[in-house]
Amino acid sequence: MTYEWESATYEAWTPVDAENAMRWVLRAMHDTQQQLKDARMAEVDAKHAFESAKRAAFFAPDCPKPERGGYTVADREAHIERATVEQRQAYEIATATREAAADHLRVLDKQSVVLASLNKNVQAAFNMVGAR
Repeated sequence: MTYEWESATYEAWTPVDAENAMRWVLRAMHDTQQQLKDARMAEVDAKHAFESAKRAAFFAPDCPKPERGGYTVADREAHIERATVEQRQAYEIATATREAAADHLRVLDKQSVVLASLNKNVQAAFNMVGAR
């Protein structure tokens, strides 16, 4: 089995390149943290809208009232589901958006660890060359 990275070519970094990469990942982490915060707020808002729509549908005059020989609880739940489909979808999308932002932040965190290690290697290499 071969991996794409085995045949990849890379340019050597200078300490300035390494520091620029560290600054880039720091900015990206900051921006993503803000996006995650915004996504969390949007998810909470969407959840509240969904729950409010469910309550409104439950108490709506046209909501089936379960009774012996009449409507069932399943009929009532189906009515509520039909009445709140848009709010439920918006809530699910908001949840997926928040999860994607959290995933992205985790990836950036892992990238920052790799970049910190590369930065140390670049600094060590330049220190050795400068010492000669």
